[in-house]
Amino acid sequence: MSKSQVRKKDALAQALLALLHHEAVEKITVDQLCREADVHRSTFYRYFQDKYDLLNYVFQTIWLEQIDENNVVDSMIEMIVRDKDIFRNISVNNSSNSLYVLMIDMVAEQILDASLNDRLHNVLWIEETVLNATDQKLAANMIAGAFLTLLFKWVDSNYQMSSTELSDFIKHLH
Repeated sequence: MSKSQVRKKDALAQALLALLHHEAVEKITVDQLCREADVHRSTFYRYFQDKYDLLNYVFQTIWLEQIDENNVVDSMIEMIVRDKDIFRNISVNNSSNSLYVLMIDMVAEQILDASLNDRLHNVLWIEETVLNATDQKLAANMIAGAFLTLLFKWVDSNYQMSSTELSDFIKHLH
């Protein structure tokens, strides 16, 4: 991929993040994204099928890179705290089931990888659950679903619990 292509994809990713500060993902249009990124609509469709494909790209290239492999729980909580508006507009202000499933898959992949590579030492119950399961991928998906539901409820409650309290709650759930 050329530098120009990477710049255009990244401009669209940054446009999505900018718009997510103010609007729910389901209300954002491709036209808005193109205006914000200063690219033509055909450019958008050259790289992405739809805005959810772009959101997946943002998850994979921007957010997953911010997750500390040795501290998955805390780094995800910190990321949400840093970008509260964005996560509210992805989670609470969104009714797309496909987006939730996409997020579960991405978090499950991180949980499975961290478990298999002994990087969940501060959340042993998750690692033990995944490693002792007859279907490790399914166990990681179950935990990811519960984890995301908890995070979404936390965001929806307007962060009634501190991030430290939430982290401790998750780490000591066994």
